[in-house]
Amino acid sequence: MPDKLNKILVVGAGGALGLEISRLASARAKKVIGTYRTKREGVEQAIGEAGAIPIRLDIDDRKSARMLIEDCDAAIFTPILSVSSVAAPNLGDKPAIFFSSNNVAIDPGAEVYATLLRAECSVREAAPQAVILRPTMIYGYAGDGNMASLVAAMRRWPVMPLFGNESALQQPVFYKDLANAAVNALFDGAACGKTKAVSGPAPVSKRALYAAAAAVSGKKSRIVTLPSSLFANALAVFEGLGLKMPVSSAQIRRSDLDKIPKGEDVILTPTTLEEGLKDFSGDNLK
Repeated sequence: MPDKLNKILVVGAGGALGLEISRLASARAKKVIGTYRTKREGVEQAIGEAGAIPIRLDIDDRKSARMLIEDCDAAIFTPILSVSSVAAPNLGDKPAIFFSSNNVAIDPGAEVYATLLRAECSVREAAPQAVILRPTMIYGYAGDGNMASLVAAMRRWPVMPLFGNESALQQPVFYKDLANAAVNALFDGAACGKTKAVSGPAPVSKRALYAAAAAVSGKKSRIVTLPSSLFANALAVFEGLGLKMPVSSAQIRRSDLDKIPKGEDVILTPTTLEEGLKDFSGDNLK
């Protein structure tokens, strides 16, 4: 039973989300194994301080991954599901958590999310008891690639473009809340086999989201709304020429969509955007 989990494997424990998951899991299990892929200074110490035993693992090393999974009672895979799904056949009937994206339900026609959906299906076939979490935009730590990048950009530039509909809704999820949702789902027998969207407590407009980032940045960055179609079409031309752009035309077009949690099962987490941004007072946000 999930409440009897003594040894938990956290794959991708070296990142902010994985470290928080390791910390929470170690409070509920006798032993946590935290794996990391890339050797870097301080990663083993950080995993150890989170209460886990650090082990280096490349999830594509099928033999090593299988041995670790077989030696644990349950597993949480923090890498995106399109990467971690290869491990699903090794789970048997063990409880497991995988991370997908809420955008699978919002823009299923996009190639990246069609790939994720196929990976979800492969997990469902190999490990039907696994829980698949579909978070909205994740934020709250340096390098999150979302709010951290926006705040950092506002500190550098006096003008910040806002593409598309400024009233489009976002409902970002604070990474510590997402970690808590993952660990709770692992121990919740009723969650087995379900796909759950995970988001913050309430939606905010894109304009409000930019304003919150501007407030945290400490700079007076002017927010200018620009039409998404014009830039999406221009980017599509460059993409057609094989040029690598910082954002894709699909991302710009998707900026007009409401990105609120979708699905029958939704986990609403407690941390508001303002509360989640409080730690963004430092300079290392890239």
